[in-house]
Amino acid sequence: MATITISHTPTEGTLVDGDTEKGDGTGDILKRFGFTWFRSLRQYGHRNSRDRAPRIVAIEDAAKELREAGHTVTVHVADEVRPNDVVRAAAHERLEDRRTALAAKGDKLTAEAKALYRRSDDMVEHLPVGQPVMPGRRGRAHRKLLDRSIDTAIRGAQTAQEAERMPARIEGSRRAEAYKERPDVTARRIKRQEAELRSLDRRMACLSLYPETGSDVLRRQYEGERKVLEERIAGDRAVLDAAKAAGRYGWYSKDNVHRDDLIRVRGQWRTVVRANVKSATVTTAYSWTDRYGWEEVQDLRCSHTPDTPES
Repeated sequence: MATITISHTPTEGTLVDGDTEKGDGTGDILKRFGFTWFRSLRQYGHRNSRDRAPRIVAIEDAAKELREAGHTVTVHVADEVRPNDVVRAAAHERLEDRRTALAAKGDKLTAEAKALYRRSDDMVEHLPVGQPVMPGRRGRAHRKLLDRSIDTAIRGAQTAQEAERMPARIEGSRRAEAYKERPDVTARRIKRQEAELRSLDRRMACLSLYPETGSDVLRRQYEGERKVLEERIAGDRAVLDAAKAAGRYGWYSKDNVHRDDLIRVRGQWRTVVRANVKSATVTTAYSWTDRYGWEEVQDLRCSHTPDTPES
Protein backbone atom coordinates (compact mmCIF):
# COMPACT_ATOMS: atom_id res chain seq x y z
CA MET A 1 0.00 0.00 0.00
CA ALA A 2 1.08 3.55 -0.76
CA THR A 3 1.98 6.42 1.54
CA ILE A 4 0.26 9.54 0.19
CA THR A 5 0.44 13.21 1.14
CA ILE A 6 -2.26 15.66 0.01
CA SER A 7 -1.07 19.23 0.51
CA HIS A 8 -2.31 22.70 -0.32
CA THR A 9 -0.26 25.89 -0.34
CA PRO A 10 -1.00 29.25 -2.01
CA THR A 11 2.17 28.97 -4.08
CA GLU A 12 1.77 25.42 -5.39
CA GLY A 13 -1.97 24.82 -5.04
CA THR A 14 -3.40 21.38 -4.17
CA LEU A 15 -1.06 18.51 -5.06
CA VAL A 16 -0.80 14.81 -4.24
CA ASP A 17 2.60 13.29 -3.51
CA GLY A 18 3.50 9.71 -2.64
CA ASP A 19 4.80 6.34 -3.78
CA THR A 20 1.74 5.40 -5.80
CA GLU A 21 1.89 2.90 -8.62
CA LYS A 22 -0.11 2.38 -11.75
CA GLY A 23 -3.08 0.10 -11.13
CA ASP A 24 -3.14 0.46 -7.33
CA GLY A 25 -6.52 2.26 -7.49
CA THR A 26 -5.37 5.62 -6.13
CA GLY A 27 -5.87 7.38 -9.46
CA ASP A 28 -9.49 6.25 -9.76
CA ILE A 29 -10.24 7.48 -6.24
CA LEU A 30 -8.56 10.84 -6.76
CA LYS A 31 -10.32 11.45 -10.08
CA ARG A 32 -13.70 11.01 -8.41
CA PHE A 33 -12.91 13.99 -6.19
CA GLY A 34 -11.79 16.37 -8.93
CA PHE A 35 -8.07 15.58 -9.04
CA THR A 36 -6.33 15.69 -12.43
CA TRP A 37 -3.05 14.16 -13.53
CA PHE A 38 -0.45 16.85 -14.32
CA ARG A 39 1.99 15.38 -16.81
CA SER A 40 4.57 18.14 -16.36
CA LEU A 41 4.65 17.60 -12.57
CA ARG A 42 4.01 13.85 -12.62
CA GLN A 43 1.48 14.43 -9.84
CA TYR A 44 -2.25 14.58 -9.24
CA GLY A 45 -3.75 17.89 -8.20
CA HIS A 46 -6.68 20.28 -8.42
CA ARG A 47 -6.68 22.55 -11.45
CA ASN A 48 -6.53 26.32 -10.88
CA SER A 49 -6.03 25.83 -7.14
CA ARG A 50 -3.01 28.14 -6.81
CA ASP A 51 -3.80 31.22 -4.68
CA ARG A 52 -7.35 30.00 -4.13
CA ALA A 53 -9.12 28.53 -1.15
CA PRO A 54 -8.54 24.77 -0.84
CA ARG A 55 -11.42 22.45 -1.63
CA ILE A 56 -11.26 20.95 1.84
CA VAL A 57 -14.39 18.83 1.44
CA ALA A 58 -13.00 17.09 -1.64
CA ILE A 59 -9.57 16.71 -0.03
CA GLU A 60 -10.95 15.16 3.17
CA ASP A 61 -13.35 12.86 1.30
CA ALA A 62 -10.54 11.66 -0.97
CA ALA A 63 -8.28 11.07 2.01
CA LYS A 64 -11.02 9.10 3.80
CA GLU A 65 -11.63 6.83 0.81
CA LEU A 66 -7.90 6.31 0.28
CA ARG A 67 -7.53 5.26 3.93
CA GLU A 68 -10.44 2.85 3.57
CA ALA A 69 -8.60 1.34 0.58
CA GLY A 70 -5.63 0.61 2.85
CA HIS A 71 -3.34 3.54 2.00
CA THR A 72 -1.61 5.79 4.53
CA VAL A 73 -2.73 9.37 3.90
CA THR A 74 -1.50 12.66 5.41
CA VAL A 75 -3.25 15.97 4.75
CA HIS A 76 -1.51 19.37 5.05
CA VAL A 77 -3.60 22.46 4.29
CA ALA A 78 -2.06 25.93 4.66
CA ASP A 79 -4.52 28.64 5.71
CA GLU A 80 -2.48 31.72 4.77
CA VAL A 81 -3.55 33.98 1.90
CA ARG A 82 -0.95 35.79 -0.17
CA PRO A 83 -1.43 39.56 -0.73
CA ASN A 84 -3.07 40.58 -3.97
CA ASP A 85 0.00 42.38 -5.34
CA VAL A 86 2.12 39.26 -4.75
CA VAL A 87 -0.46 37.13 -6.56
CA ARG A 88 -0.53 39.52 -9.52
CA ALA A 89 3.27 39.62 -9.72
CA ALA A 90 3.47 35.81 -9.63
CA ALA A 91 0.81 35.51 -12.34
CA HIS A 92 2.68 38.02 -14.51
CA GLU A 93 5.91 36.08 -14.05
CA ARG A 94 4.20 32.82 -15.09
CA LEU A 95 2.75 34.52 -18.17
CA GLU A 96 6.16 35.89 -19.12
CA ASP A 97 7.64 32.42 -18.78
CA ARG A 98 4.87 31.10 -21.01
CA ARG A 99 5.54 33.79 -23.62
CA THR A 100 9.25 33.03 -23.55
CA ALA A 101 8.45 29.35 -24.10
CA LEU A 102 6.15 30.24 -27.02
CA ALA A 103 8.87 32.39 -28.60
CA ALA A 104 11.38 29.53 -28.23
CA LYS A 105 8.84 27.13 -29.72
CA GLY A 106 8.35 29.48 -32.68
CA ASP A 107 12.12 29.59 -33.32
CA LYS A 108 12.31 25.80 -33.10
CA LEU A 109 9.42 25.34 -35.52
CA THR A 110 10.98 27.81 -37.96
CA ALA A 111 14.24 25.85 -37.90
CA GLU A 112 12.35 22.58 -38.40
CA ALA A 113 10.45 24.05 -41.36
CA LYS A 114 13.69 25.16 -43.03
CA ALA A 115 15.22 21.72 -42.45
CA LEU A 116 12.18 20.04 -44.02
CA TYR A 117 12.37 22.32 -47.06
CA ARG A 118 16.08 21.50 -47.47
CA ARG A 119 15.38 17.78 -47.10
CA SER A 120 12.66 17.98 -49.75
CA ASP A 121 15.03 19.73 -52.16
CA ASP A 122 17.85 17.27 -51.48
CA MET A 123 15.61 14.32 -52.37
CA VAL A 124 15.15 15.47 -55.97
CA GLU A 125 18.28 17.53 -56.45
CA HIS A 126 19.97 14.80 -58.54
CA LEU A 127 17.01 14.48 -60.92
CA PRO A 128 17.29 16.42 -64.19
CA VAL A 129 14.75 19.23 -64.54
CA GLY A 130 11.75 18.11 -66.57
CA GLN A 131 12.64 14.43 -66.58
CA PRO A 132 9.43 12.47 -67.20
CA VAL A 133 8.35 9.63 -64.95
CA MET A 134 8.54 6.29 -66.75
CA PRO A 135 5.33 4.21 -66.74
CA GLY A 136 4.94 0.96 -64.84
CA ARG A 137 7.57 -0.62 -62.64
CA ARG A 138 10.39 1.29 -64.36
CA GLY A 139 9.20 4.58 -62.87
CA ARG A 140 8.13 3.26 -59.45
CA ALA A 141 11.20 4.51 -57.60
CA HIS A 142 10.96 7.88 -59.35
CA ARG A 143 7.31 8.30 -58.32
CA LYS A 144 7.99 7.30 -54.72
CA LEU A 145 10.85 9.78 -54.51
CA LEU A 146 8.66 12.60 -55.84
CA ASP A 147 5.87 11.67 -53.41
CA ARG A 148 8.25 11.72 -50.45
CA SER A 149 9.62 15.07 -51.56
CA ILE A 150 6.14 16.55 -51.86
CA ASP A 151 5.04 15.15 -48.47
CA THR A 152 8.16 16.57 -46.83
CA ALA A 153 7.54 19.98 -48.39
CA ILE A 154 3.92 19.93 -47.18
CA ARG A 155 5.05 19.11 -43.63
CA GLY A 156 7.53 21.97 -43.88
CA ALA A 157 4.75 24.37 -44.92
CA GLN A 158 2.50 23.20 -42.05
CA THR A 159 5.35 23.62 -39.58
CA ALA A 160 6.06 27.12 -40.91
CA GLN A 161 2.38 28.06 -40.50
CA GLU A 162 2.46 26.86 -36.89
CA ALA A 163 5.58 28.94 -36.27
CA GLU A 164 3.90 32.02 -37.73
CA ARG A 165 1.07 31.68 -35.17
CA MET A 166 3.39 32.00 -32.18
CA PRO A 167 3.76 35.84 -32.30
CA ALA A 168 -0.04 36.19 -32.45
CA ARG A 169 -0.44 33.94 -29.42
CA ILE A 170 2.13 35.97 -27.50
CA GLU A 171 0.45 39.25 -28.41
CA GLY A 172 -2.96 37.82 -27.50
CA SER A 173 -1.61 36.84 -24.09
CA ARG A 174 -0.37 40.39 -23.52
CA ARG A 175 -3.70 41.90 -24.58
CA ALA A 176 -5.62 39.54 -22.27
CA GLU A 177 -3.39 40.48 -19.34
CA ALA A 178 -3.78 44.20 -20.07
CA TYR A 179 -7.56 43.76 -20.35
CA LYS A 180 -7.75 42.31 -16.83
CA GLU A 181 -5.88 45.34 -15.48
CA ARG A 182 -8.26 47.91 -17.00
CA PRO A 183 -10.12 49.98 -14.37
CA ASP A 184 -13.56 49.18 -15.79
CA VAL A 185 -12.82 45.45 -15.79
CA THR A 186 -11.45 45.73 -12.24
CA ALA A 187 -14.64 47.50 -11.12
CA ARG A 188 -16.82 44.76 -12.62
CA ARG A 189 -14.64 42.12 -11.00
CA ILE A 190 -15.12 43.80 -7.60
CA LYS A 191 -18.90 43.73 -8.04
CA ARG A 192 -18.81 40.05 -8.96
CA GLN A 193 -16.58 39.20 -5.99
CA GLU A 194 -18.83 41.16 -3.63
CA ALA A 195 -21.81 39.17 -4.90
CA GLU A 196 -19.88 35.94 -4.30
CA LEU A 197 -19.04 37.14 -0.80
CA ARG A 198 -22.70 37.84 0.00
CA SER A 199 -23.67 34.41 -1.32
CA LEU A 200 -20.96 32.82 0.81
CA ASP A 201 -22.19 34.66 3.90
CA ARG A 202 -25.71 33.33 3.30
CA ARG A 203 -24.40 29.78 3.06
CA MET A 204 -22.42 30.21 6.27
CA ALA A 205 -25.52 31.58 7.98
CA CYS A 206 -27.43 28.49 6.89
CA LEU A 207 -24.79 26.31 8.55
CA SER A 208 -25.33 28.21 11.79
CA LEU A 209 -29.13 28.02 11.62
CA TYR A 210 -29.27 24.40 10.47
CA PRO A 211 -26.18 22.56 11.79
CA GLU A 212 -27.44 19.25 10.41
CA THR A 213 -27.04 20.51 6.83
CA GLY A 214 -23.27 20.93 7.06
CA SER A 215 -20.13 19.97 8.90
CA ASP A 216 -17.00 21.49 10.38
CA VAL A 217 -15.10 20.62 7.19
CA LEU A 218 -17.58 22.55 5.06
CA ARG A 219 -17.38 25.51 7.44
CA ARG A 220 -13.57 25.49 7.15
CA GLN A 221 -13.88 25.56 3.38
CA TYR A 222 -16.29 28.50 3.48
CA GLU A 223 -14.05 30.40 5.88
CA GLY A 224 -11.05 29.84 3.58
CA GLU A 225 -13.02 31.05 0.56
CA ARG A 226 -14.10 34.13 2.50
CA LYS A 227 -10.53 35.04 3.46
CA VAL A 228 -9.42 34.79 -0.16
CA LEU A 229 -12.36 36.86 -1.43
CA GLU A 230 -11.75 39.58 1.15
CA GLU A 231 -8.08 39.84 0.15
CA ARG A 232 -8.88 39.95 -3.58
CA ILE A 233 -11.56 42.61 -3.11
CA ALA A 234 -9.25 44.76 -0.99
CA GLY A 235 -6.45 44.44 -3.55
CA ASP A 236 -8.70 45.31 -6.50
CA ARG A 237 -10.12 48.29 -4.62
CA ALA A 238 -6.59 49.57 -4.03
CA VAL A 239 -5.87 49.26 -7.77
CA LEU A 240 -9.12 51.09 -8.57
CA ASP A 241 -8.34 53.87 -6.08
CA ALA A 242 -4.93 54.33 -7.73
CA ALA A 243 -6.61 54.58 -11.14
CA LYS A 244 -9.02 57.21 -9.78
CA ALA A 245 -6.16 59.20 -8.29
CA ALA A 246 -4.34 59.08 -11.64
CA GLY A 247 -7.46 60.29 -13.47
CA ARG A 248 -7.95 57.09 -15.45
CA TYR A 249 -11.29 56.14 -13.89
CA GLY A 250 -14.35 57.66 -12.30
CA TRP A 251 -14.79 60.73 -14.51
CA TYR A 252 -18.38 60.04 -15.50
CA SER A 253 -21.49 59.70 -13.36
CA LYS A 254 -25.05 60.93 -13.05
CA ASP A 255 -23.69 64.34 -12.01
CA ASN A 256 -22.02 65.23 -15.34
CA VAL A 257 -23.91 63.09 -17.89
CA HIS A 258 -27.33 64.26 -19.07
CA ARG A 259 -30.14 63.11 -21.30
CA ASP A 260 -29.32 63.32 -25.06
CA ASP A 261 -25.56 63.48 -24.39
CA LEU A 262 -23.28 61.24 -26.43
CA ILE A 263 -21.09 58.73 -24.59
CA ARG A 264 -18.58 56.28 -26.02
CA VAL A 265 -19.11 52.74 -24.78
CA ARG A 266 -17.18 49.73 -26.10
CA GLY A 267 -15.87 51.78 -29.01
CA GLN A 268 -19.29 53.13 -30.11
CA TRP A 269 -21.00 56.46 -29.54
CA ARG A 270 -24.47 56.12 -27.97
CA THR A 271 -27.14 58.68 -27.08
CA VAL A 272 -28.07 58.81 -23.40
CA VAL A 273 -31.73 58.16 -22.64
CA ARG A 274 -31.39 58.27 -18.87
CA ALA A 275 -28.54 58.74 -16.41
CA ASN A 276 -28.94 56.39 -13.46
CA VAL A 277 -27.05 56.14 -10.19
CA LYS A 278 -24.88 53.19 -11.26
CA SER A 279 -25.40 53.06 -15.01
CA ALA A 280 -26.41 54.90 -18.16
CA THR A 281 -29.32 53.87 -20.36
CA VAL A 282 -28.52 54.45 -24.05
CA THR A 283 -30.28 54.05 -27.38
CA THR A 284 -29.65 51.27 -29.87
CA ALA A 285 -30.40 50.79 -33.55
CA TYR A 286 -33.49 48.83 -32.51
CA SER A 287 -36.61 49.48 -30.47
CA TRP A 288 -35.01 48.71 -27.11
CA THR A 289 -32.34 50.37 -25.00
CA ASP A 290 -29.10 49.11 -23.45
CA ARG A 291 -27.68 49.80 -20.02
CA TYR A 292 -23.97 50.11 -19.21
CA GLY A 293 -22.23 50.77 -15.93
CA TRP A 294 -20.38 54.05 -15.51
CA GLU A 295 -17.11 52.15 -15.41
CA GLU A 296 -17.59 51.30 -19.11
CA VAL A 297 -18.01 54.91 -20.30
CA GLN A 298 -14.83 55.93 -22.14
CA ASP A 299 -15.66 59.44 -23.41
CA LEU A 300 -18.38 62.09 -23.35
CA ARG A 301 -19.74 64.71 -25.74
CA CYS A 302 -21.78 67.14 -23.72
CA SER A 303 -22.52 70.85 -24.11
CA HIS A 304 -23.05 71.21 -20.35
CA THR A 305 -19.53 70.10 -19.31
CA PRO A 306 -16.90 71.32 -21.81
CA ASP A 307 -13.96 70.24 -19.62
CA THR A 308 -14.26 66.48 -20.14
CA PRO A 309 -11.17 64.24 -20.37
CA GLU A 310 -9.91 63.16 -23.73
CA SER A 311 -10.59 59.62 -24.91
